[in-house]
Amino acid sequence: MNPSTGSDAPPAGQAPTRPVWGARFESAFLFASGRHFGQIRKGNGSPYITHPLAVAAIVGEFGGDEEQAIAALLHDLLEDCGVTEAEIESRFGTRVSRIVLDCTDTTDSPKPPWRERKEAYLAGLVHTPADSRLVITADKLHNAESIVRDLARKSVGDKVWTRFRVDRAQELWYFRAVCDALGQGWEHELLDELRRVVALLG
Repeated sequence: MNPSTGSDAPPAGQAPTRPVWGARFESAFLFASGRHFGQIRKGNGSPYITHPLAVAAIVGEFGGDEEQAIAALLHDLLEDCGVTEAEIESRFGTRVSRIVLDCTDTTDSPKPPWRERKEAYLAGLVHTPADSRLVITADKLHNAESIVRDLARKSVGDKVWTRFRVDRAQELWYFRAVCDALGQGWEHELLDELRRVVALLG
């Protein structure tokens, strides 16, 4: 197992000895796309499933294994789709379920106040294992990249910040705090990329 990623992926430049994106990944995609059906992304209105797909792609590009990619596809199901941890575990196993839970800042309904929820999540984030941190970082990176792209669009610009529950200052605080928490006891090229993109937000 690669200690920096917590995955079974081979070292960079070394061809895998077996398929790493097979029938289980396909099953997870179908499951996630069904649960996210009808949901859209804030701002650009694209089908929501485009976000988990992008996160899974980032995970794969940065050395994640099939189970981490599956967790990436499923990472918003507990919080946004009413899927239970037990259901994910029964379908995809204990490790996938644990990574998805690590990506989730609350399963409470209604959700606690935003700042309270984020501070509690950050406190737990410093204790998450490396395989979860890779998926979490990929999620935050895709979110940050989406904001950067929209900031550059003439049709959106600074209006991008109005799509969130809190103001720009609070969003920037959270992105920076996530970078700090992820960096406690873990370093990875993906985290470097997240830090670079977050710096572009302002």
